[in-house]
Amino acid sequence: MLKRLLISLFFVVPTVINSDEILSESKVFVEKLGQEVVEKVSNSSISDATRHENFKRLYLSTFDNYYISRFVLGRYWKTLDKNLQKQFVRSFNKYIVATYAPKFKGWEGTFKATDSLLENNYYNVKMDIVNKDGPTLKMMWKMYLNNNGEFKILDVNIDGVSMLVTQRAEFLSVIKNNPNGVKGLITAMEKKTGS
Repeated sequence: MLKRLLISLFFVVPTVINSDEILSESKVFVEKLGQEVVEKVSNSSISDATRHENFKRLYLSTFDNYYISRFVLGRYWKTLDKNLQKQFVRSFNKYIVATYAPKFKGWEGTFKATDSLLENNYYNVKMDIVNKDGPTLKMMWKMYLNNNGEFKILDVNIDGVSMLVTQRAEFLSVIKNNPNGVKGLITAMEKKTGS
C-alpha cells in the first residue's frame, strides 16, 4: 500500500509542477508577444513596410494560421480542392497582416497577463490591455502547446468578443452574397492586399 502511494506521488507531483510551470510560461509568452508588438509594430518611428513585415513574422510564428483559415471558412473548407485550400490560406494570411498591421501604428499601452487556465488541453490566458489614452480592455488568448513545445494561438477574445467567430461570420456573409462563393472571397482579399 505504501509502495503504491509513493509511486503515485512520484508520478503525480512532477505533473502538477510541470503544469503550473506551463501555465506560468503561457502568461510570459503572451506578455512577450505584446511587448514585441509595441516595439516592432506600433512603434511610430519605423516604416510602414517594416511594420508590415514585423507583424507578418509575429503572426505567422505565433498563430496557428492553418487552423484559423479552416475555421473561418466553416463548412466551405471541405468543398475546396487542395490547391484552392492552399490559395485561401495564403490569401487569408496576407489579408490578416494587411488589415491589422496598420491598426497598431502609434498605439501606446501595456499588456499584463493576469491568469492562465488549462481547459481541455487549451491554455486560456487572461490579460489586461491598458491603453495610454483609453479604457482597459479585457483580453483572453486561447492557445495550445504543439509537438515542438511551442505555444500556438487559436483565438483572441477581446471584451467577450471572439475575433475568430467574428471573422468567420464576416467571411460567410461575403461567400453567401458573392456569386463566385469562396473564389469571390479570395479575389476580394487579394484585391485588398494588392496581390
